[in-house]
Amino acid sequence: PEQARDHFERAVALSEGRNLLARVLFAEHYARLVFDRELHDEQLHQVLDAEPDVPDLTLQNTYARQQARQLLDGADDYF
Repeated sequence: PEQARDHFERAVALSEGRNLLARVLFAEHYARLVFDRELHDEQLHQVLDAEPDVPDLTLQNTYARQQARQLLDGADDYF
């Protein structure tokens, strides 16, 4: 899992935080795996607080925001 965390953090860093889907996948596939609710919610709130309108990423970021909301809405059931 720690190697996965490194890769997710690198993906976020390489996109300078503009690729919101990287944070959603980080929350869904890493934070949930290791049952880290704080990290999970932090990543998803950052997605919801971010501006989705980024050249070449707007559609993907809009989708990421929808997914973030769904993951947050179901977090109490998961954790």
